[in-house]
Amino acid sequence: MTLTLMQLAAHHSFGFVATALVICLVAGWLLSVLIEQSERSSTLARRWWLLGTAIVAGLGVWTTHFIAMLGYRSDIVLSYGVVTTAWSAILGIIAVGLPLTLSAIVPSIAARAALGAVAGLGIGAMHYTGMDAIEGCLQLHSDTTGIVACLIGATCLALARGVRPARHANAWTCALFTLGVCGTHFTGIWGTTFVRVPDLVPVADNNITLSIFTAAGAIVIFLGAFLTVLAAKRFEAQERAHSTILSTALHNMSNGLLFIDQNERVGLFNERYLEMFGVEADGLCTGMPLESLMRVVCDANGWDKTLRNAIIRDIVEGVRTVSASRCDAEMPDGRILDIEVRPVPGGGAILTFDDVTSDREAQGKISHLAFHDPLTGLANRHALQVRLEGEFGALQRTKLVLLDLDRFKSVNDTYGHGVGDQLLVEVANRIRTVVGDRGFAARIGGDEMALLLPGDVDEVLALADEIIAALAQPFAVESIMLSIGCSIGICCSDDADDPIELMKKADIALYEAKRSGRGRTSCYRTGMVEAAAARHQMEADLRRAIANEEFHLVYQPFLSLADDTVIGFEALIRWDHPTRGAVAPIAFIPLAEETGQILQIGKWVLEEACREAAGWPDQRHVAVNVSPVQLRSPLFLSHVTSALAASGLLPGRLEIELTETALVEDGAEVARILSDLRCLGVKVAMDDFGTGYSSLAHLRDFPLDRIKIDRSFVAAAETDRHCMAVLFAITQMGKMLGIPTLAEGVETESELRLLRSLGCDAVQGYLIGRPQRMQVHTDAARLIAS
Repeated sequence: MTLTLMQLAAHHSFGFVATALVICLVAGWLLSVLIEQSERSSTLARRWWLLGTAIVAGLGVWTTHFIAMLGYRSDIVLSYGVVTTAWSAILGIIAVGLPLTLSAIVPSIAARAALGAVAGLGIGAMHYTGMDAIEGCLQLHSDTTGIVACLIGATCLALARGVRPARHANAWTCALFTLGVCGTHFTGIWGTTFVRVPDLVPVADNNITLSIFTAAGAIVIFLGAFLTVLAAKRFEAQERAHSTILSTALHNMSNGLLFIDQNERVGLFNERYLEMFGVEADGLCTGMPLESLMRVVCDANGWDKTLRNAIIRDIVEGVRTVSASRCDAEMPDGRILDIEVRPVPGGGAILTFDDVTSDREAQGKISHLAFHDPLTGLANRHALQVRLEGEFGALQRTKLVLLDLDRFKSVNDTYGHGVGDQLLVEVANRIRTVVGDRGFAARIGGDEMALLLPGDVDEVLALADEIIAALAQPFAVESIMLSIGCSIGICCSDDADDPIELMKKADIALYEAKRSGRGRTSCYRTGMVEAAAARHQMEADLRRAIANEEFHLVYQPFLSLADDTVIGFEALIRWDHPTRGAVAPIAFIPLAEETGQILQIGKWVLEEACREAAGWPDQRHVAVNVSPVQLRSPLFLSHVTSALAASGLLPGRLEIELTETALVEDGAEVARILSDLRCLGVKVAMDDFGTGYSSLAHLRDFPLDRIKIDRSFVAAAETDRHCMAVLFAITQMGKMLGIPTLAEGVETESELRLLRSLGCDAVQGYLIGRPQRMQVHTDAARLIAS
């Protein structure tokens, strides 16, 4: 029949029960230590701790059961089957040890509790398998009691693995394991009835074998306990050493560190964290809730509740996520913190804080320099290019305005680049004042600016006029008054397919503005690209023309009105292009002046004219037109002297013709050059007098040998009294100054008679002779004679 509690106590030997209890306690303590080490160990070492966990758990349950059974004193002599007893030991390792082993490696609390419950049920399975090993009687088991026994084991081990207090965790596990094993065993024994069967005779040797088994199990458990104590001390010493190293490393980190566990409690922090947030060390402690931590931090820094809740929300989100994250956070005091949240196995997350304020400021400065001109503070070419490329599709009806300063080079050459740089700063300030927030301004070159301006053509043209007017006002730089100006080219984004084409067309418009006289605005028009391409082609053809001897000279005679004799010839250049045919000088001379090719062409003209004139009669001279670009060149005098030396022409037979414009530009330097020419014996003539600046001071200040009266006065003198007055005044001034005069463009007899009557010294024009080539000296002599 089923035993009562009193009968249950009376039928057990106290010594065996106490021994079983001690073994169970030792096994429970050893199990808690092994599980803890399994959770802390590396992957390689963990497998051995897990194996030990499974063996200790299984043998602990099995040994406790059979030692208690050996102390059971029923009125029936019991014996045990060896095979079933051995199988029950293996079942204990599998059914109890394996689930507990798995619970040490899963992160979920619910999964740990579930595996603990499975292990508790395994205690019941091992108990009833061990009971089946009893021989010599029949057993009657109460189903209700069996269920209760299994539930006791399942509940105790589920609590042992699912609930882990912050303190005395090992004692908690040991107590619940012991309670689960003993509760399952004695509850199961309470509900079991043993019935004597006369025909069944127990085998005494089996009891001896069981005693040996249980003794071996006890030895294994106690030996394991001894070895575990030694290992635990060793690991504790290593842990203390590692903790010391870790603590030293943590508290000397340059980054602040904070560990929040899966329960949203503080697990770890270092001194740098306290320093970064101005918190006293005694204000924080491990185990405190996250909300309490943030209350202390926010109070120390004066942050409000809204900010505190936002920070808590972000940290909780980082703790609960499964992937690492990183971001910059700007603190209320202006600092910028680089915050990294990295989850850890088992739950929780490590937060690292790095003060990157100075780094971000340096990065900001570098980024500013990458997109801004360091001198003027305007955007640079790269910024303009990025803006055009990134927003070109949205720049409908936006105008690209290119601005180039006039006469800036002379400022650098005269006063130095320091003054030039200050001037650029003042120019940028004036542009900012005019443009304001209506557009985007950039410096894209030495003295070249660019603007992106919205609006229609009239609005942009009006703004361009404001800029021209603003830059035309004098600048005061280091007590120096500087006067410059600017030229502007404009192209609309609708006239281009991409930023490159837009820039190209705006640059063409700027070139047109500069070519047209500077200080003005030019808008891109259809055909400008083709015209620019034609100019480039013409420039290339000019470079080739000299090498291929495509130029030649023609000569137009001068007639002296005193004796009606030819006194000289003007050398005029002509170009026979291989595909275009004859190219008029007006089509290529201005381009040659712009590109500087006039220097090489002018040198060739001097050499060819002197060579040709060297074969004429000695009293004849040759006149050569000289460009202002040639006159400003430091090589000009050497070109003249080398041409005279190579040809053998006397310097007095060479006459240099200059326009008034050439004389006015840098008058002091021009006067010096003309004086040097006169010292050589070369004559100087002022060409087209009356159409330029026409200052009488030029006649006084510059050494001149001839004044050439422009053909426009000759052609209109007979019908225009004003032109007649000019002709008369120039001829009379020439006589009074002792400078011979020569009238150009004489085409009729009446014009010739008029000039004779006014006292003009010489004439030139189609009536006297057209420009012709001189192939040989005999041809020249024949032309002179005629």
